[in-house]
Amino acid sequence: MDPHPLINRLEQLQRRLCEMAAQLDKLTDPEIVAVSEEADRLIVQLQRMHMEGQSLKKIEAKSDGEPPPSLS
Repeated sequence: MDPHPLINRLEQLQRRLCEMAAQLDKLTDPEIVAVSEEADRLIVQLQRMHMEGQSLKKIEAKSDGEPPPSLS
């Protein structure tokens, strides 16, 4: 999956959070919390994608004829 749309959406949410924080009195306002939670979900999704990509790179490196690490 291409992470660019997720990154773009996250940037959009960050801008919205800044605007909302400037307009509303409390950071615990339900609207702010909802947008923040959506941003959190995107961050976790992006982190998982990154971790899966790193794991895939390690597997590919091993399958390219790299000898297994020595246990000694």
